[in-house]
Formats: sequence, C-alpha cells, structure tokens
Amino acid sequence: MSEWHDIASEQDVRRDGRVVARIAGRELGVVVLEAGGELRAIRNRCPHHGAPLCLGRVQERLTGTPGSYVRSGRLTLRCPWHGWEFDLETGVCPDDESMRAAVYPVRVDAGRVLVQA
Repeated sequence: MSEWHDIASEQDVRRDGRVVARIAGRELGVVVLEAGGELRAIRNRCPHHGAPLCLGRVQERLTGTPGSYVRSGRLTLRCPWHGWEFDLETGVCPDDESMRAAVYPVRVDAGRVLVQA
C-alpha cells in the first residue's frame, strides 16, 4: 500500500521550480508547471540511460516536421542528457511509448508538498 510522504515545503518547491527527494529507495522529483503553477511528481531517472530526469526542462511539446512545428498544448519534461521528452501526466515518452517514467500523485497540505509512493 502506498503512503503520502512529506518531501518539501511548497514555498521551497515554487521558489526553486523543482525538488528531488529519496522515497523508499527511489529518487522522485516534483516539478512546477509554469502554466498555472501546478505540481507534478515523476521518477528522477530517465529510462533511456538513467539521467537525472528532474534536472531537465519543463516545456510544451512541439509536433510536426522541420520548418512547420506546432504547439501541442502538452507539457513534457525534457531529459538533460539526450533530450527525450516525457509527458508529465502519464510519464510516457511521445516518441517511443515503450519508454516511460513513473509518475506519482502529488498534493499540497498545510504548505507541505506530499507525494504518494
């Protein structure tokens, strides 16, 4: 059964844009979505080559072909090593759905950020 874990103050996460914590032997990160300031929790390990995924950039996914890119409206976390992107709601890589990073429920309670893992 999963439990809620207190990982940081909401103020610290919003100030820094992210926080990484170790829960039950796994590193998880909470990132702030720029649009609306929502929080998302995701495993801090890229399934491609094990990079610290949460050091990557939150950005809107672009689709299309060179010279005619279109904004998708979906935010992804882009791996800092090789640029693989992961949907912050599902953890799935849009370019290769066999690659996915675990995502976790996150909430704020009394100014503390809690992750269910």
